[in-house]
Formats: sequence, structure tokens, C-alpha cells
Amino acid sequence: MRLTENASLAEWLTYLESIHPVGIDMGLDRVKTVYQRLTLDWSEVTVITVAGTNGKGTTCAFIEAAAMQCGYHVGVYSSPHINIYNERVRINQQLLDDASHTQAFAAIEAARGDISLTYFEFGTLAGLWLLHQQKLAVAVLEVGLGGRLDAINVVDPDIAVITSIGLDHQAFLGDTRALIATEKAGIMRSGKPVIIGEANPPATLAAAVISHNAHALWVGQDFNYQVNAPHFHFNYGDKHITLPLPQIPFPNVATAMAVAHKLDWPLTASQWVFCATHTTLNGRLTVLTKHAFGDQAPVIMLDAAHNIQAAEYLAEHIQHLAPQQVFAVCGIMQDKDWAGVCEPLASLVSHWYPSNVTIDRAAKGEDIASCLVNTLGISQSQVTVVDTPYQGVQDAIKTATDQDLVLIFGSFFTLSDFYAQLPSA
Repeated sequence: MRLTENASLAEWLTYLESIHPVGIDMGLDRVKTVYQRLTLDWSEVTVITVAGTNGKGTTCAFIEAAAMQCGYHVGVYSSPHINIYNERVRINQQLLDDASHTQAFAAIEAARGDISLTYFEFGTLAGLWLLHQQKLAVAVLEVGLGGRLDAINVVDPDIAVITSIGLDHQAFLGDTRALIATEKAGIMRSGKPVIIGEANPPATLAAAVISHNAHALWVGQDFNYQVNAPHFHFNYGDKHITLPLPQIPFPNVATAMAVAHKLDWPLTASQWVFCATHTTLNGRLTVLTKHAFGDQAPVIMLDAAHNIQAAEYLAEHIQHLAPQQVFAVCGIMQDKDWAGVCEPLASLVSHWYPSNVTIDRAAKGEDIASCLVNTLGISQSQVTVVDTPYQGVQDAIKTATDQDLVLIFGSFFTLSDFYAQLPSA
């Protein structure tokens, strides 16, 4: 039975999960047909589409912050969410209420007719519809999976962004960085700029720039950055900006700043400093400074790192923090490379808490534990299986001191499970 906008957001989300036979169904034909029926006009909006294996969300957040400093009315579509569905659409860094989302769902339901859409496709079209209603100056669109065949790619961007190229979602995008780069490059448009933040791009990415007739700006060539704690240095042509160390991954800050410079956004030095010191994104190097475990509890960090590249950056970041010990709570999806995700952290972690996660796609904690012991050679005495991420944190803080770090990582779903059990501070 079809729903109306009077149905609750929870009812709509349950409905969206039931109307398509598979969760991921690559291809744009169905989405494009429904999108065309919506007749959304972006001619007065600067559209920025962001793709990449890692770093999309924080890059979008920094672009959003820069746009707001310029006084632009800015909207962001991103996925997935961690706590509530409403996180997928932000207008000037604020979430919309449930009624706005149910109204958008009703609009897509009316437009789709008999066309079947996946949960992600339906939600993406609803997000685009919501952004269009806001009469924005800037729309920042985060690609969900790949680029060429992702639902976001029905919109032609004014500027494309590729943050990084790593191995993830190989079943859909290809099993090499070269193939994955070609898929990400699908967001490029002829005659339009593309900002590339991948420092070690496969040759196929440069070939794609040529075949798409795009105008590329490359990190390390057209813009670059250096970190000399406590400062972050950014260079774009003859422009040099020095900032305090940002709170999000440095490569993504540089990529976002290159976007703003390419668009000639008029930020002052103090506005750049504000962006660097205030831009954060839940689930990416998120530190809980006030939480339910008491003032003497160790630092708790959450990061959704779920592939090798993200885990490598996370390990590098933790080395900069230099905690005495690291206690790692990890919950990973069944289809991920468990050993590959955990290995970059293996030399840093004193004790592991592999955890069950509520979603059906998740690997069992005991299976992750077996991987840690049998594949990575971690001692059985350093591994404790837990039922939930929250339980893992509870167990860790029994041993950890305020000089240590408790890390929760492996999936957005792992973080969501933890937050769901976390009492208010």
C-alpha cells in the first residue's frame, strides 16, 4: 500500500526498505526517469558534487562552512546517517524536521509511478527535491557509491570533486584502483573543473579527465598543503594561507579549500581560521569530551573507517595523538576486508574488543576475533568479544586511564549502535 505525506518518517523508511528487491541496484535509467519528472532547475545554483573512497563527508562539511562564511545559502546532501535519517540533508548546517522529509518522500512517490527505486535512490531523489525547495545559492552533493552510476549523478555539477581513490565496494566498482578511479570520474562534466585530492592517482584518472574534457586541478601540482604542528599550510598558485590545525583530516581540508579558491569565494584570513577551528563531522575523528563515563574516563574517539585507506589514515592520526595505550572496539560489515581494515592499527592497539552489530550485514564479533588471532597474529589474550560496541567501551574503561584512547571504528552502523546505548552526559 502506498503512503502519503501524513505517514510518519519511521513508516516511510520502513516502506522504502520494502519496495525494491535489492538494496543496491547500479544504473541510472530508473532514477533519471523519475528525476526528469521532477523538473528541478539548478541554473541559479552552484552545484558541487563530491565523490571519493574516503573523505567525502568532511570535504563537504568544510565546503559548507566556507560557503556559510561567504554568506551563501547552502545545502548539503550526504549519506549515510548515524543517529537519525534527517542528518542526510542540511540547510546552513541545520537539519530539517520530519515533516519536510515526509513531504519530499510523498513527492517522489507521486513522481515515480510504477518505477521501482532502492532505499538509497528514493532517499537521494527526496534529498534533491528538498534542496531544490530551499532556493539555495550553493548545493553540495555527496556521492553514495562510485560516481558514474550513483543516483547523485543525475545532476550536472558546476564543479566536481574527487577526494581519494581506494579499494572499497569492489563488487560494484571493480577490484583495482584503476577501475575504481574510472567509476569515480563519471561525475566529471565536459568543460567543467574537477578538483582532485588523491595524491597518488591511477593513470586511468588522468585519462578520464581527458576523455571527459574536464579541467583538472591536482593536489601536489595546482594546490598543496603541509603540516608543521601546530600549523596547517595551504598553497594555491601564488596564494598561501596558514591556519591552526583543523579538526578533520588534512587532505580533505586542502581539497575543500581548493574548491573555494577555484570558485573565487571571498573568504578573509579570519574566516578561514574559523572554518579550520569549527568544522567537524560526527563519525570522523569524533572525540567525546563530555560523556556518560565520567570526567576521569579516557578519551573516546569514534571513526567510521571501514576500508584499508581510511584505517591507514586513522592509524596515522592516532600516532600524532600519541596515547599511552589504545583500546579498540571494532564492528565491521561482512563484505569488508576485516584483516585489511584492522591491520594498520594492529601495532597501536593494546587490546581489541570485536563486537556484534545489530544490522544483518555485520560480521559476527567472534569471526572478527578469529581473524585478528589467526590472520593478523594478535594474541588471544589481547582479544575480548563483546555483544555491543557500548559494552566494549564499558569493558575498556575498566582498564584504560585518562592517558589512553578508546577507539570505536569499522562502520557507520557500529557508531550508530554505540550512540543508541549512550546515556546523556
